[in-house]
Parts: sequence; structure tokens; C-alpha cells
Amino acid sequence: MTHWTDRLFREQADLFAETFAERFAAADEEVDDLLALLADEYDHRPDRTLDVACGVGRHVLALADRGCRAAGLDFSAEYVERARDRAADRGLSDRATFYDADMRDLAEWGADRDPYDLVTILWNSLGYYDRATDEAVLAAIRGLLADGAPLVVEMGNKDFYLADDQPAAVSEESGRLTVDQRSYDVETGRFHTTAHWFDVTDDGYEYRDTLEWEQRMYAPVVLRELCLDAGFESVDCYAGFDGRDLRQDSPTVVVVAQ
Repeated sequence: MTHWTDRLFREQADLFAETFAERFAAADEEVDDLLALLADEYDHRPDRTLDVACGVGRHVLALADRGCRAAGLDFSAEYVERARDRAADRGLSDRATFYDADMRDLAEWGADRDPYDLVTILWNSLGYYDRATDEAVLAAIRGLLADGAPLVVEMGNKDFYLADDQPAAVSEESGRLTVDQRSYDVETGRFHTTAHWFDVTDDGYEYRDTLEWEQRMYAPVVLRELCLDAGFESVDCYAGFDGRDLRQDSPTVVVVAQ
């Protein structure tokens, strides 16, 4: 059976990539906040960085634009090619490098590479697969980092989403109507989303396609434990890249592990 990541990020890559177009400005702001957090709270200023499951390279390009030697890897050849094209368009090809690689093979991919000063795995990319895979990915990342260098994980806050029970939502922006249907499987701990896309036309709406994805979100305390089990010695949880205090009603959790 085809895994949902293959369908969404390979077979429907062109379609789903449209969601990234509106998020490049957000990535610039997130990277500014993250670099400030690392400098102010950890006295850390990264040079060599790696973004795991980087998609079309939003955060890699933002890091490169701020002077880092930034790399990203993703298993979608379509997204890697888009990222390389964007790097060339922005004159960043000398500082932004992209690899067509699967994070499930991260330990093998990272063998004999020079250590990184920062590794990120963002936008719910941790949690695509099963827990054993997440544990293996975190352990592989630990092996890729220089001594004392941080891992930064961003994902939805499970505590928030369990309390914010909205089985359906409708939104319209950028000429597209989206109808989301959401569910949570108590036995597997996974959230499932089905998104029906419609183009806005002069006559109303025209159905375009349906996208589906599911992911495991971890409660912050469990995410901390996963990082500790992977070999990290300290784990801090925030409500965003700007270091805001984490609360139960925070939609996002950002982890800095060293």
C-alpha cells in the first residue's frame, strides 16, 4: 500500500507545492526568530546547518540568506529541484545545497559527513511515520551534530489539538476554497486530514482535487523524552521560534535539544 507521503509529496507534488508559495515570508521571520533565540539563550551562532525533510527549501534558503552554509534533504525529487531553482534565482547556490534523500535513511546518508552546527526538522515532519522511525531519525540527527550543537524540532502541540476539537473547517484564500475534514485515532495517536480543494471561479467553485495526510503529534513531555532517549542531554520547549513560554493552548511546540 502506498504511504500517504508518497502520494502527497511525489504524486501530488505540484499541487501541494502551492501551499508553500504563501509561506516563504513566514520562513524568513521564523529563521530570524530562531537565530536570535539560539544566540540569546544558548550563545550559539550556527554556520553549517541541515534541514531534514526540507520540502521546497523555505528555511534552508532563509538560513543561507543570513550567511549560513545551509543544506536540506528531502525524498521528493520534485521539491529538491524546485529548491535548487529557487536558490539559483536568489543567488544562493553557493551557500544552499539540496540532497534528494529520505530521512528514514538518515544514518546511512550522514555517515562520514562533517558535523553540523544546527539540524532542524520542522512543520510536523517528525511524525510522518511510526514511532520507531521517529526514534531512529532523532538518533541519526544526534550523530550528525557537532558537540553541543542543537537540534530544533517544530510540530503541532498535541495537547492543544486534542482540546481544540474541530472535525471540519472551511477557508478561502488566494483563489482557492479548502474544505478540511479532521479526525483523531485514539488507538494509534494519529491525526488524519482530508482536504478538498476547489478553485474559485466567476460562477462559484470548481472541484480540483483531494489531498490526504496523517501524522503523529507528540505531547511536549513525550517529545522531550524522545529527545533524551536519543542521546540529547538537555531539552527546552517553547511555543514558537521566538522563545515564548509553552502553554496548553499553544498551537505549536518548538524544541531545542542539545
